[in-house]
Amino acid sequence: MRSKALVLVALGLPAVLGAQAIDTLSLAGRSSINLGIGLTGQRSASVGFGGVGAHVTGELGSLGFAHWIRPEVAITIGAASLSAEANVAGARVSTSSVTAVLFGVSYSPRALAVSSTVRPYVALAAGPYFHSVDEVKSFGTVSSTVESVAGIRSAIGANWFVAQHFFLSLEGDYNAMSQFRERDGMLNPSGFGLSFGFGFNWGGR
Repeated sequence: MRSKALVLVALGLPAVLGAQAIDTLSLAGRSSINLGIGLTGQRSASVGFGGVGAHVTGELGSLGFAHWIRPEVAITIGAASLSAEANVAGARVSTSSVTAVLFGVSYSPRALAVSSTVRPYVALAAGPYFHSVDEVKSFGTVSSTVESVAGIRSAIGANWFVAQHFFLSLEGDYNAMSQFRERDGMLNPSGFGLSFGFGFNWGGR
């Protein structure tokens, strides 16, 4: 009788432990905030008789929010800084930047899950890309212009849920947008990028 009881306990223990474990493959109802840091792009600086300048292209950073409405599908909203430039020449100071506010969806197919904690995904988002230019000229004259164009961002990556409320991510993306009218070094910052992210997630069913 005792041996039969031990066998029943041994057979039932894995099921009990499995029921108590967190099912990271079921993302329905979860929400997350993610901070991304760009890993690619071009950065340059110049110093000369004409002045000082700095130019950065490629994704600098991003902040995003996602909410999974189904076990594999999430709606997303995010903001990203894609390019920045600053120049000082005599009494003239100019700065310009490209930012984006995008709305989209993310799909994390369960069939491609590497493990219960690593989920590859593909994402697609669209929205306005803003080009801001500020100039301070001689005698304190200030001018500021902002223009926007429509664009699309596609991405592929993976989330690694390293703890119950913490995850890391690695993502490659491509931004495609119309050309800006303002004549500076950022007429069309479309292109590929790679970023590393970390974030906090909560909720779930």
